[in-house]
Amino acid sequence: MKLSRHRRITRLGINMTPMIDIVFLLIIFFMTVSQITHSLEHPLNLPDIEQGGRSPETISITINLDDEGRLIIAGRQYSLAEALAATQRELERSRQRPARLNILIRGDRDCPGRFVNELVQGLNELGVYQIRLSVQSQAGRQP
Repeated sequence: MKLSRHRRITRLGINMTPMIDIVFLLIIFFMTVSQITHSLEHPLNLPDIEQGGRSPETISITINLDDEGRLIIAGRQYSLAEALAATQRELERSRQRPARLNILIRGDRDCPGRFVNELVQGLNELGVYQIRLSVQSQAGRQP
């Protein structure tokens, strides 16, 4: 048996294509970031908060309707007229900007719908149209 004296020399090569791709991506990334930081360094004379006006404050009002249609706000019972008058005062406090009012109506499951409708209609007459209604999903309800 004759053994071959020629051995194949195998060379391990490193594929440089992924490394070159990564280098090019890093170059593009750093060029983009450097352009963004230069645009943020541009000097501007920004207005102070007193000159530009006050920051908008939101006023949150949670109105609870129990099973008999009674309005309860912050633990105190109100009539519909009193609740609308209190909302009107808060609206005046927000400089007649209804978007600053965050009104949440929480109605009991057994509350007749007409009480919710009367409340929403009264709020609409005040100019408040963004009203949230609180509900509970069937999955979260306990028997």
